[in-house]
Amino acid sequence: MFSLIEPNLMNWDADRVAMIDLILLHLGVCEMLYFESIPLKVSINEYIDIAKSYSTPQSGQFVNGLLDNVRKQLSDQNKLTKTDYVKKK
Repeated sequence: MFSLIEPNLMNWDADRVAMIDLILLHLGVCEMLYFESIPLKVSINEYIDIAKSYSTPQSGQFVNGLLDNVRKQLSDQNKLTKTDYVKKK
């Protein structure tokens, strides 16, 4: 997962990024790749909210930007396989 995150750390030194942010980024990328029934927007928004609650004041924006860049990259490479969620009646 870090190989997807590290190139998107433009102008950021990985050693200076809060550990909780790196953990959230790993979880977010994992959720985007391997949980087919969870929409991408939901995944990203969940990790933004967690970062805002449990990390630094800037972490929400940081996690948002990074996960969105990874999402675009994975989408361009056709590596995202999401199924449409259909609400059962």
